Amino acid sequence: MGAIVLRATPRDATIQKDGETVEDNGFLGGVFSPFIKIENLKPKQYSIKVTKDGYNEWQKNVDIKSGQVEKYENVIILKQSYEKQAVLEDVVLPTSDQKWLSAEKNKIIFIGKVALEEGLFIVNLENEEYDLILDKEQLALMGEIENVFWTEDDGRIVLKSPNNMYLIDIRDSGRIYSISSNIVEALNQNANSTIYLFETSIIFEEDNAIYSFDYVTKKTEKLLDNVDNFFVYQGSVYFFKTDTETNSPSLFSASLGDSSYDVRVSYLPTNYDSQAPFAIKKDGGNFIVLSSGSLYFIGKDAKSQKINSNVEAAHFFQSGKRILYYGNNEIWVYYIENKTSQPIKSEGDNELLTRFSGKLSNIYIYSDEEHIFFQENDVFKFTELDSRDHRNTFDILENTIDQEIFYIRGKNFLYYLTDNKFYKLDITEA
Repeated sequence: MGAIVLRATPRDATIQKDGETVEDNGFLGGVFSPFIKIENLKPKQYSIKVTKDGYNEWQKNVDIKSGQVEKYENVIILKQSYEKQAVLEDVVLPTSDQKWLSAEKNKIIFIGKVALEEGLFIVNLENEEYDLILDKEQLALMGEIENVFWTEDDGRIVLKSPNNMYLIDIRDSGRIYSISSNIVEALNQNANSTIYLFETSIIFEEDNAIYSFDYVTKKTEKLLDNVDNFFVYQGSVYFFKTDTETNSPSLFSASLGDSSYDVRVSYLPTNYDSQAPFAIKKDGGNFIVLSSGSLYFIGKDAKSQKINSNVEAAHFFQSGKRILYYGNNEIWVYYIENKTSQPIKSEGDNELLTRFSGKLSNIYIYSDEEHIFFQENDVFKFTELDSRDHRNTFDILENTIDQEIFYIRGKNFLYYLTDNKFYKLDITEA
């Protein structure tokens, strides 16, 4: 005999085996346990469904073998439709490109009007509040704003006009610092360079060297020489040197606090283009490097490997044991460590979650880390990572083409824009 164990959300959903309702047996902790065990099952295939009025149906065909227990511990069903709630009703975002998202996609800077006020505003979706950063007169003194750069911690912004740059400390009542003209000139000459903003400094490149400009003391310091491309992450600067003996590019890191001492992170494959721009993320002792559409993984043993090509973005799961990455038409998961819970995965497994003919966007890891949100063309969806039999996928929003959708993980809220107005979906029941 075999068994099936399920944990379903919402808790009051109905579980059916081959069309018959399964009673809550209080498995694993008595009457308040979220688990249900269907036991004494003869070896064969069973149809299991999780249903609730007004909700999408979850269904899988489960093959049971003698002595086997199949576990489904993260079953979630979502409503067939959610009531949208208007939020930040005074805020109307501009239809132009005069709005800029923070790295975490939970804050938006924009130039426009709110109620009777006009100027530069910041919207914080975490607390559903907005603040006027610069009024109309202050903004006019700065000239036309060409771009906005966020600090790594999303606490400060730099406004770039044709001839000037200004840093605004959002966390210090909008205190404004003027950035010296020589820094503006250097950045204008290197229009394609990325600048990195920190608590008291800006890090930028000029003539293959990395500089730090302290916008409080107005002093500029050279940090590193002979650098073609670099990336700054969590207080360290990452850059490449080519090993003259092996002719392999090596990735190095140096602390911004003491850039005179660098550490080799890893050798990259010999065909890696160390001249190309790149981005890095780190979790514990693991790194992911994204360059020219190729994704590389560097483990705690400092060994590197190419994971895939045609990649647009990659993220560590919060647990740090997996990587979610995607391109225009595909979403993948790479397993850094063995996964011992069902479905079992091995270290190094590289799993294709889904492939579509339509364009993918607005991809988020759900709070339980066993589901993801994604948008295909104009439909925003929710799908499980568990591929046994098939993946249950539910549509949440339609007609969302070219829309930004924001997921606030800590609250399980989805925000989106329609006609430049904000709306919220509360999916906390899941």
